[in-house]
Amino acid sequence: LDTARIYHRDEIRQALLRARARPAAQCPQPRRDNPFDIRARQDRGEYADSGWERQEREDRYADFTFVDWGEEVHMDEEMQCSVRQVQGELREMQHFSQAEYNKAFKKLCLRWHPDKHPDDGKSLATRMFQWLQRVKTETMEGRHWTA
Repeated sequence: LDTARIYHRDEIRQALLRARARPAAQCPQPRRDNPFDIRARQDRGEYADSGWERQEREDRYADFTFVDWGEEVHMDEEMQCSVRQVQGELREMQHFSQAEYNKAFKKLCLRWHPDKHPDDGKSLATRMFQWLQRVKTETMEGRHWTA
């Protein structure tokens, strides 16, 4: 309402009044502590407990496959098919310049990033993303990928 009044827009003001909008002065203001008081309490070692605590779930890492670098990744049929497809793309990328290769590899990693997949495909995406990171590390060390 305040903005409509400033710009002399009566039609907007009427629409807002019909929608039961209120001026800013009539809206409840959130209670905020003085930032200087907050800093003083922090300096004294007093921290406000906001009530937020990290919630750990037992199945948080159920879809992750943790493999040491000396071990081979155990793959199911679905992952083997995906790895073969990605290996073909990586073979095509070998002829790229270093800048083009990095750009294409980044796009490949983004395509397989677990956050980009729904829950039912997150497990495969997570394992593929880990495999791609392993490929990147081994490529930087001069070794070839294994799968």
